[in-house]
Amino acid sequence: MNMDYQLLEQQLGIVTQNRTDALFTIPAAKLLDRAQLISFLELYQEKIKGLDLQVSATYFATSWRVVCAALQYMVSITSSRLQFTLENITIQLVMVNGFPWVYFVLNDNAEQPWPAGDRSLWSGVELRRFYGEVLRPVMESIAAVSGLPVAQLWGQLPLGVQFYVGAIAGRLEDEALRSRLMEDYELVKQMSAEEFGLKRNPYQIKEVLLDDPYRPGEKSAMKPTCCLAYRTETGHGYCYGCPKLSKSEREAKYAEIRKQLTSAQAQ
Repeated sequence: MNMDYQLLEQQLGIVTQNRTDALFTIPAAKLLDRAQLISFLELYQEKIKGLDLQVSATYFATSWRVVCAALQYMVSITSSRLQFTLENITIQLVMVNGFPWVYFVLNDNAEQPWPAGDRSLWSGVELRRFYGEVLRPVMESIAAVSGLPVAQLWGQLPLGVQFYVGAIAGRLEDEALRSRLMEDYELVKQMSAEEFGLKRNPYQIKEVLLDDPYRPGEKSAMKPTCCLAYRTETGHGYCYGCPKLSKSEREAKYAEIRKQLTSAQAQ
């Protein structure tokens, strides 16, 4: 299947041209430079109203979920691939509807064919290359300047990647391709923890299901690690799915969300 650039741009924020309205632009390779990464995270912190650099660190780590999902899409669905390397990606921070959005710009959008032969052989190789050689250095760099455990940063990804992969699958009309996409997503869970520089693969999480306040009668997963949203000056507080909440605190948060939604619907 041909590359769907509309999907990449509109759903994932992966584009092939620089935005002219960017607040900050930094080549992804420069994220490994301490001073330049701090400059980026400081501006990001200001725009999300974070109380410290650790907040923007978790938010920025989270933003990479779209790149992970896009890679899964290419590995499973498209006949060719785009180059997801630090040298080929530029990061831009853009305000969209009052919120800072991270765009990933591909400097060179030339497509290259996937290797010939058995997909089961090269798909795992490509995933390990990306996580080990591209994303791991970025996560470790963010951890170094923020003081956060690198495992907390990796923990921002799984639920988000799962969401976006599911959303992409929902757009596919071919049942066989949908199944392949979801099956290939399992390959990341089978990767060695060493690829991430951790003692445990961050995608191997024990799923804890919670009553979903936004969809009564349904369940949603607890986050594996805290995103630090409560340390912003936005009034957001803790996320409903935050692992730091006690049972009583979560019940209170559930009631608060339901009250807000009911009030909004009544207006």
